[in-house]
Amino acid sequence: MRDLLCIAPLVSKMWQATTTTPCLQRILFFEPDPSANPSRPTQNPLLAGIFSPFFTRLVNKFTFPWPGTLGSIKAMPWAKNSDAFRRAGASWRRMLVTQPPVRTLAVRRVNNGTGGFSYRLATMSDLSLRMGYLYDLVLPFTEDGMWFCVDWDGAGSEHDSDATLHFCTFLIDGNEPVKRDTQFESEDMQIVEISFGPSNFVGDDLLSVFQ
Repeated sequence: MRDLLCIAPLVSKMWQATTTTPCLQRILFFEPDPSANPSRPTQNPLLAGIFSPFFTRLVNKFTFPWPGTLGSIKAMPWAKNSDAFRRAGASWRRMLVTQPPVRTLAVRRVNNGTGGFSYRLATMSDLSLRMGYLYDLVLPFTEDGMWFCVDWDGAGSEHDSDATLHFCTFLIDGNEPVKRDTQFESEDMQIVEISFGPSNFVGDDLLSVFQ
């Protein structure tokens, strides 16, 4: 797939025209594939290799830290040569993260303060989830020690969603604020508004947060 997307178009103008056909657009995850099985979504293999913190399967949500952290984003393969990924119009931003596409994404934000755990929920609907949107949604939350993970297969997802994005932060006295570098901000970055519901306090019962 990497060769299809990155190398072949440089070799042949005819190939450049060919890759705009609907069939190849679906293979390259630029357009939805109506034949894809919604009960067994397929992750975009190119994105999974480049943006691994967004695709790493979390076996146990109660084991911390989660795969997605500011540190893991800084360690992604493209981080040392980010200009090509940050540039306006970069193709990765238009790529679907799964086939079939995620239409509804549940978002859960978990906070652990001195009094215990609380969480808030939101639902992002009418999506055809592309990597640019997901990246713009997640990146601001990676500051100040917040972790993230994604349930791509819908297991444990709320609100009849296709996938669930989890955020978690531990508020510990004396923690130094962690700020991201503009090196990781796309030139096409957009602010994604999230309308969270009310806070649900559960004390020390972390298990109930994910039920």
